[in-house]
Parts: sequence; structure tokens; C-alpha cells
Amino acid sequence: MAPPRTLDPASAGGGSVDAYEALCEEIARTQGVINLAEARLVELARQGLAMGVSGGTNLSPKAWLAWRAGISPERAGSFVKIAERAEQLPHTIAALDAGALTVDQAAVIARHIPVRYEESAARVAQSCTVEQLRKTLPHYRDRKPVEPRPESDPEAHGHISTRYDDSGYHLHLHLRDAAQGAIVDQALKAMHEDLRRQARADAPEGCNPQRVYAADAMVALAETALAAGEAARPGTDRYLVHVHLEAGPAGVQLMTHLGIALPDGERRHLLCDSRLRALVHDGTTPLGTGRSTRTINRRMRRAIEHRDGGCSVPGCGRSTGLEIHHIWHWEDGGPTETWNLIALCAHHHRCHHHGTLGITGNADHPRHTEPGVVFTNTWGHPLDPAGQPILPTPPEPGTHPAHHVAETATDAGIGTHTYLPPTGERLDRSGFHLIEADEPPPTDPADPTDAPPPDITGQRPPAARPAPTSPTGDTPIDPTRAGPDAA
Repeated sequence: MAPPRTLDPASAGGGSVDAYEALCEEIARTQGVINLAEARLVELARQGLAMGVSGGTNLSPKAWLAWRAGISPERAGSFVKIAERAEQLPHTIAALDAGALTVDQAAVIARHIPVRYEESAARVAQSCTVEQLRKTLPHYRDRKPVEPRPESDPEAHGHISTRYDDSGYHLHLHLRDAAQGAIVDQALKAMHEDLRRQARADAPEGCNPQRVYAADAMVALAETALAAGEAARPGTDRYLVHVHLEAGPAGVQLMTHLGIALPDGERRHLLCDSRLRALVHDGTTPLGTGRSTRTINRRMRRAIEHRDGGCSVPGCGRSTGLEIHHIWHWEDGGPTETWNLIALCAHHHRCHHHGTLGITGNADHPRHTEPGVVFTNTWGHPLDPAGQPILPTPPEPGTHPAHHVAETATDAGIGTHTYLPPTGERLDRSGFHLIEADEPPPTDPADPTDAPPPDITGQRPPAARPAPTSPTGDTPIDPTRAGPDAA
């Protein structure tokens, strides 16, 4: 391997070939350290699974890792999936520990590849991008037999989940019956075509019609359903919009339920044809109903949900199916007022009443410090609102960032590695074939020499290694190179 280039940008010359290659090498070194650090995080997740992290947080392993590491639930799911299958993926884990694979590459293997293809997948993944692996590896997964669910099981009918965030509105639909999905798909296609036809008819002569998107078709389906409902039942509301009027940074503002501020134009458009149900907030505190009752009416429930923005337990992101909990229990004399009510998901509400989650404090005050609400785990320790990383020692003045990354990784016991990225070439799907491994011979558990470690060096294997073969011959094929018929 060639000696490393200097990491001093001044010596490379701005815009030169050497500067570009030095930049790529620094990226490879930095990613190598990241790979080693994330491999350690996989091992820690594996230890957490063995320990049973729910005892300390009452969260799923994925939600626990997302909370403690400050990463997205989707990315935490990749770590947990690899950790769950670590015993079945020795070659993948070895490549990950060596820094030769990223967590994203290893996660695709963990999600799709059976044990018999794992060694081959771990090798070929070092030459493929994540997108290439996502397109090819699912074809090797073992298909699970579909077991019929009883009609009483809600999952037998599929499910819909919706959520709001700063980027807008998200809708996810899952139907177990593919025929029902075909109906929805056909309805969307028909509505899309109707909108396109209408756009062509409305366009002035000689002008291109306005573009219509699939999302427009979904909104039009909802509009059509609402219009049909109004025609069939004239007493129903065209819309029923719940909004919250409260003080914001720029004065009084109108917010949707669960806290999305409405722009002026969108607010006027939304409220043009609707009936408004308003909840007034005094600062951040919703006004109570003024009655001492155990029953939480709809108005107060919406006020509590809006104030809390979903389940209040640290690390839990549920914002649907919420239950309102009396912090000072009703049967112990607790009132039904906003300071004594808090939004919880069904799981954490059950955890509290089973004694594994403590909840104390005033819900109208800021969370996690007294007199606000404080959550405690099984052992009575307070739960942090978010995982806090231990910051490394800042670099000395004049230290190059790459040297500081390497020194920090060494001090943390992680080590350094130069990562070899995928080839970046087009994938020949017809030439991609994983090699099915033979069944391992019986081993003696008492003899450690019967189980040699996987042969993973942390570098891409040489070109002369055994390669997948084509369906019609024994000629080795590089799956990341285009075939003769590729454009």
C-alpha cells in the first residue's frame, strides 16, 4: 500500500490532482474510524439486548439506542438488526470490526441474507454501494409462509399511520390484502388521469397544461370523499379543524393540533371552508375545564395532547393512540386539572401502573427538573431527556482535524483504519450471484481450534479471489462492472 499523503492542504496546492486525492484519502481515513466506532456501537447494542434494556427505560431496543445515541430511529434500527443477528453473521461482523464495511452496508445483509449466503455477501458488499445491495440482496432472503390471521386481529386488515413534522404531513398505508391495495392503486391512477385531463382542458390554447403529481391525486381523493359525504349527509361538516391559539415568537399564532404553526396564507386557505373549534392557551399552559371530574372531556384531552406533543416519556416518539394519565392518581385524591394530567402512549401508561416507570411533578412546568415532571426507571434513577455524548478533548491550536480524529479514536480505544469505498461502477444485475456456503462440519464445543475466525483483513480482497460465476459458464464476473449489453 502506498504511503499516506500529506494531510496539509497548503502543501497539496488548491485545485490540483494531489489536493483531490489527499481529500479522498482523508475521507477514507475518517470513514474508517467511523466504521470502527460504529462497529463498537453494534457490540454495545448487542450487550444491551443481552442485558434487557427495557428494565432501565421501558423502551424497545431501537428506541433506546436512538435515545441514548442521539440518532434517528431508522438508523438505530440498523444497529439493532445487526446486533440481533450477530451470531448468524460472523463474516459480516468481522468485516465491520475491521472497518471494511459500513453499518449501512452490513444492515442490508442483516435484513435480507440467510446464513448460507452470508460469507459471500460479506465479501461482495465491500465492492457495492448501499443502493446496489438494496436492489440485489432481497432476492436471496427466505420467504416466510404467510399465516392467516383471525378476523378479530386488527393487523389482518392492515394499518394506516399519519404524522406531522416541520417538513409537512406523512401518510403510511399497509394492506395485507394485495387485492385491496390494487383498488387503492387503481383509484389513485384514475384520479391522477382525471386531474391531468382536467389540466389539459383548462390550459389556454397553445400553452402546456399545469403538471399534476401523484400526491395531488391523493388529496383529490380525500376532497372527493368529503364532498360526497356532504352531499349524502348535509348535516356533516365539510371539515372540522382543531386549532390552538397561543403566544408565539412573533405574537399570537394559530397552530394545528400537536404543534405545527400555520403560515398566514395556508391558515386562510385551510379555514376558508371549515368550522373552527378553538382552544385558548395562556402562554404554554392550556386552560382547564373548571370542573373536578374523573372523565377527561374531548376539549381537555386535545389541550393536553397539544401541550405535550405526544408521549412525554424520554425517547418515545408516539403521537397517536395517546392516553391521558393522572400523575396524582384519581383514587388517591388527584384532581382532573392540566397540571396533574400528562399524555402517555399505552405502553408507558401500562409500565407506570405496573411499577416500572415513575412519574412525579407538575405537568404545566418544564419537564425533567423539579417542580416539572420527572421520570424514573425501575431502579428509581431519573431518565435524561436525551442521550448526551461525552465530548472529546478539543484539539491543540494548529492541529489538523484529521490528526485530531485519529488521536481521539486511539485514545478511546477504537483505533484507526483507511476505508476502501465501493467501486462506484454500474451493477450488472445478470452477473450478480452470491455463493451458497456448504453446511459446516460438526464441531467439538470443547475444542476452540475447530472454529477459526473468518478471514477478513479489512481490505478489499484481491481481484484473483474466487468470484461469482455467470449462469452459463465459469468465467469470473465482477458484479459492479456493466455487462457487454449495458448501455
